[in-house]
Amino acid sequence: MFMRWNKISRYTLLSGMIVSFWLLFKSKNFNLLKTLISKLRSLFPLFIKNNFLNNEIKNSVKIYFGSQSGTAEEFAKELKANLNDLFHIQANIIDLEYFNKEEIKSFGIRIFIVATYGDGEPTDNAVEFFKWLKSLNNDNDYFRNTKYSIMGLGSKQYKHFNKIAKKLDTFLLNFKAHQISETIYGDDDDNIYHDFEVWKNKFFLQLPKLLNMKNIPVYVPKEDTIELTSWRDMSEIKLDIQYYDHIIQEDNKKEKNIVTENIINESFTNNHQLLNRNQNKLSTNNKSNNISTDIIGKFYFNHLTGKVISNNNLLKNVDLSNNGDKVNHINISIEDNIIYKAADNLSILTKNTNEVMIWWLKRLNIDEKEKTKKFTFVNRNKLRDYSFSVDDPKDDVKKKTYNNDINKGNNKRNNDDNSNCDRNSNINGSNNNYNDDDDNHIYMPFPTPCSVEDALSYYCDLTTIPRLNILKKFKCFIKDIEELKMFNFILSNNQRNTFFNICKECDMTFIEFVDMFMQSAVFELSPFLQLIPRNTPKSYTISSSPKESKDILSLTVKKKQYCIHSLRRALKNLKTNDMFPKLNEQKLRDLCRRRWFKGSSSYYLTEELNVNDIVKFNIKSSKFVLPENIQSSHIIMIATGTGIAPFKAFLREFIYYDQQIVKDNFVRKGKRILFYGCRKREVDFLYEMEIMDALEKKHIDETYFAFSQDQESKIYVQDLILQKKELVWNLLQKGAYIYVCGNSNMSKDVNKTINSLPLHFKQNDKKFTKKLKKSGRYIHETW
Repeated sequence: MFMRWNKISRYTLLSGMIVSFWLLFKSKNFNLLKTLISKLRSLFPLFIKNNFLNNEIKNSVKIYFGSQSGTAEEFAKELKANLNDLFHIQANIIDLEYFNKEEIKSFGIRIFIVATYGDGEPTDNAVEFFKWLKSLNNDNDYFRNTKYSIMGLGSKQYKHFNKIAKKLDTFLLNFKAHQISETIYGDDDDNIYHDFEVWKNKFFLQLPKLLNMKNIPVYVPKEDTIELTSWRDMSEIKLDIQYYDHIIQEDNKKEKNIVTENIINESFTNNHQLLNRNQNKLSTNNKSNNISTDIIGKFYFNHLTGKVISNNNLLKNVDLSNNGDKVNHINISIEDNIIYKAADNLSILTKNTNEVMIWWLKRLNIDEKEKTKKFTFVNRNKLRDYSFSVDDPKDDVKKKTYNNDINKGNNKRNNDDNSNCDRNSNINGSNNNYNDDDDNHIYMPFPTPCSVEDALSYYCDLTTIPRLNILKKFKCFIKDIEELKMFNFILSNNQRNTFFNICKECDMTFIEFVDMFMQSAVFELSPFLQLIPRNTPKSYTISSSPKESKDILSLTVKKKQYCIHSLRRALKNLKTNDMFPKLNEQKLRDLCRRRWFKGSSSYYLTEELNVNDIVKFNIKSSKFVLPENIQSSHIIMIATGTGIAPFKAFLREFIYYDQQIVKDNFVRKGKRILFYGCRKREVDFLYEMEIMDALEKKHIDETYFAFSQDQESKIYVQDLILQKKELVWNLLQKGAYIYVCGNSNMSKDVNKTINSLPLHFKQNDKKFTKKLKKSGRYIHETW
């Protein structure tokens, strides 16, 4: 009876509040209306009580992500927030690098957001997970209790579009897991954010059925209210910054020591932990609990460094200005104990360009003196005073408090380190930073102490418009109510797809977005550093060999720069859709000027990276590995443009091995052939002297060049392969290895040409290249 009357009273209260809501709306008493809405929200949990009949599933929801650049990770975070808002589900986010076999085996919902990387491969953090899946028999019981849904991330530019998501789907179906909703394959070449919304909607439609919910919620993303806000009211801004001129002072010319409350910063002064040189991974003993565990953060806190010793343009007869073409050969000096192999991949963190930095420093109101200031992050909610002088006896109490906290922190880290020894047995994904809202477990976005300039140049993506859920948070900087109305309108549920399509069509940058839609914004550095998307490392093939010089590695980098249309068309489309911002005449004129697209990484490396500059990088293994029996193996190399980089490294390997053969009185039996294509011999024939010298000295046996613009009818490398089909076919019949490096279009054409070779020799084998790849004799890397 009590429960019945309790239920009646709740619904009576709800009815009364709805009537009050209507009366206040009619009377336009918006202050009271706002208060009523707040009360209604606080009472909402009463009305959804006992809505879940399947709490066992509800309380076991895990979101796994495989991410290379951070997009899948951001999707996972957004999905976690949506599940909480809509279903009151506290899902756990788990980096696939730390998957737990026993946890997967338990009953519950498992959501996978996985990207495909390179040539249809898993991302670095998902490699071990997929190796484990491959090792399982179909009759294993790890996934028998799993209800799953998959969102794939890929690009249709590549042949193996979303191969990893498709593989995962096949694995789980074979393992008898139960699929909740249709797998969606996101296309980064189109609108992957829209694909994510489509997948979420399909998943949210099926989830209530699985949970046996009485009331099925409708997923309608919240519209933002038109109200000026402050970043200080945002719960996600957990940190503030403290400048060193505030925390390091001189007292009788003695430096004071300061430590922030957040013991996490203790290890930052130790700079970056070095990688295990042989495995390119942190050793278990070096793992630290304070390291940011997001994908990009792993690089920030764990990377190698080198010094630039030369940076020269390889092109001939070109415009030498900043607007001219460039392909640079960059030599980097590294420590002796850093191990790399010829044609490995170098993942390098580049800085934002000078032009971008000048604009943002001005917009953030940071002058020349302020940009050199060093700062550290501190917990906004617990700013305990730890400043003390080492020699001052008056500060003994503070020193004692500090030492106690340090000991607590060290004990916690030691306990956590011991528990992290066995990935598959002991690591619980729910213990990572995505799922811990405790203020004692706040993770830094990047290492400090560092200067303001370094923070902005190294760690912030200052050119890409943030994705919707992040961009919305930037409204906390807007100070004009009319501008806020337009900001909310363009990002509203009904308009945002149209708006982002306009942005994509014109390659709009974040600078241009701010110039148009955030003119009144007053940016403060602390929240800006926490909201702005992170700068991601870029990968380049190493074009040197340690056989030649183990303490120098080289890169071959082409500057990506071209003229693009002005924003005139975009402004017209904005006006058509009632999205036109308030712009003065001068601003309008500036936006209609000629624009240049500049690849942020390649432009910095070719135009602004100077001798003696320090670069931050990590080394990753490549598929481009020469066969073990190199003296007797036939090798066919096919490249265009900067795709010559790995073969330049191979040349140095050939020279070294040929010298060893001579010393040992052996004769090389394997043949080495190079097919290389570029536009003009007198302009972009990269490493011409080295290639011709290697040919003359018999380190390469034959070379064939395609200069596409040196004659009326264009010729490409695939044409040369057909011209020399007898040579290529004979070598393949003798077990030759094919290496292909270049852009994705060239790779497709070469693959098609090689696959057609059997037909020229009266053989019907439509899966010729597929068999070569499976046997490890067809290796290709594309971009």
